[in-house]
This record gives sequence, structure tokens and C-alpha cells, in this order.
Amino acid sequence: MAGAREGSLLTCVDLTVTPAGGRLLAERIGAPLTDVARIKARLDAVQHFVEAPALRADVRASLKSAPDMARALSRLTLGRGGPRDLAALRDGLIACRATAQRLRAEPDAPQDLAGALAFLDALDPDLHKRMDAALADELPLNKRDGGFVREGYLPELDEARALRDASRRVIASLQAEYCEAAQTKQIKIKHNNFLGYYIETNQANGERLLSPPFNAQFIHRQTMADAMRFSTTQLVELETKIASAADRALAMEMGVFDELCALAQAQADIIKTAAAALAAIDAASALAELAVQREWTRPIVDDSLAFKIEGGRHPVVEAALKRSGDGFVANDCDLSGVDAGALAIVTGP
Repeated sequence: MAGAREGSLLTCVDLTVTPAGGRLLAERIGAPLTDVARIKARLDAVQHFVEAPALRADVRASLKSAPDMARALSRLTLGRGGPRDLAALRDGLIACRATAQRLRAEPDAPQDLAGALAFLDALDPDLHKRMDAALADELPLNKRDGGFVREGYLPELDEARALRDASRRVIASLQAEYCEAAQTKQIKIKHNNFLGYYIETNQANGERLLSPPFNAQFIHRQTMADAMRFSTTQLVELETKIASAADRALAMEMGVFDELCALAQAQADIIKTAAAALAAIDAASALAELAVQREWTRPIVDDSLAFKIEGGRHPVVEAALKRSGDGFVANDCDLSGVDAGALAIVTGP
């Protein structure tokens, strides 16, 4: 009466393992079917999982790793998403694939499960691979924080990060390269605010670098009393890159983010349908688990006004009694003799 979930029918029967599956079950309880054929189709799916315990266990295990794809996609579409929403799509798509593979191995799938499998199979098999290749293992909440693109995915990004995070190591590596090219160990790369990065060596080596073939690579910049300073095209480019490395790295990551969002949005309808199919599979397998655990039987549903229960147990009352240590006494009920104008609604797991 207060709107709380605790003590409700939903609490007693909800064994779903995904947020979307839980929402779907709540919707179904709030709006029970009146179409006999659709009721039987749902019950067929539940019965299929009841009679196949290994399938039920495998599917529920794969579903546990499925995030809320529909909500992640919604945030990305509205421009409010972040790297973790992309990861939720990736993990959800992986769960879709695992679930589809397991269902495909089962013969004689009922109508609802066969339909759900068709929706899962419609997903692009390369989308989750692309996301998995691009996204790092540890992801920030905000895309502006950067660091969400996996190392090795984009060589230019790796270079910018290396310059941003390890410029000293990059300069040391370049200095070793120049020492080898100049055939001397008397070369240092230094920096000041006037010249920026430059190469410094003694006068003897400097005179040698002014001559061919060294002068093709080393560009003279300044002669001191006891030293000479040079530069190279590579060093000038490196200085520019170091100065803007952080901005370039973030810009490239944002580009990867936008690219992945565009790929997801291009398949938004297919992803939404697959997410709904996954929720339906979760709801059916959860109700099957519930039926097995509590020894519930499948109701016989037809178009008549007959309403007969043998050994009925009220789910909410039974759960409340169990918490207090008491047992529920099953009882029968036969309302088949109601007036022709009365409405008989058949509900149940």
C-alpha cells in the first residue's frame, strides 16, 4: 500500500539476474496477458528451461555478466554517456553472443525462445570485438578524464601518451640514437626557454657535424666558446609534439569515443531488440528456476471460465510464513461455477 517493494508478489517471485529482466517481470506482473495463445507461449519457454536444467544453469550464468544495455545505449544516444556505458554495451553484446550460442545448441526451442534467438543472431558479431579492442580494462567515469582507450589500439595515441608521460625517456632514447648517428658519445640533448630542445657537443665534434654526411641530419644553430649547438628536423617536431601531447592524446581518445558511439547508434534498433530478447530469456529462465525450487506446476490455461486450483499455495503468504518458521497449508479452490458474466483472470508463474 505504501509502494514499497518488500512484501510484494514481485519480491517473492523475482529470481532474474539482470536489471532488464527484473523490469520486464515487473511489467508482466503489472499487466497480465489475457491472450491464451501468448500465455501458452510464455509458459512453453518456462517449461523448456524447467526440463533442461543444464541449459537453465548455463544461460543464467552467462546472463549474470550482462549489464543494462538499453540504459547504456540511451545515455550514449543522448550524449550523456561515458566510457563505462560503452563497456556495458560491449559486455552485454558478449553475453548476447554466449547466450545465443548456448540456445542454438538446444533442439526444438519453443516459439518465444526461437524468436529471442533470432534477435540475438541479428547483432553485428564485429561490434563487441571492436569495442573490446578499443576499451581499456580500467575505465574512468568521465570521458574527459581520458585513459579509456587500450594501449596498442591507436599507435598515434600511444606515441602522444609516451611523450606526455615519459618525455625524459623519449629524449634519452633520441639522444642515444644521435650519439650513434654522429659516431660519438659526446652529445647531449638539452633544453632552455630560448632555444627549446637542442643538441650540444664539444667544438671538435661540432666541426665534424658541420661536414658531410653529418650536416644532412644535424642543423647548426649556435656556436659557443667551448661548445656547438645543433638541431634536427626530428627534434623540432618532437618538441612541438611534447608541447601539445596531452591535448592531442585526449583529442584522439575523444575521437575514438565518438567513433564507437556512432557504431553503436548505427545499430541502435538491433541492440534494443537484442536487449529486450535477453530480458525475456532472463524472465523465462528465472521463472523456471523458481518453479523448480518451489515445486510449482504449470497451469492449464484455456478459453473457458473454469478456475480450479488443487493444492494451491499463495506465494506471498507462504514466503511470510516461512520467515516466521511456520509452514503453509495448501488448499483447493474451485470457482468454475461463477456467473457467465463474471471475469476470470488466470495469472501465475
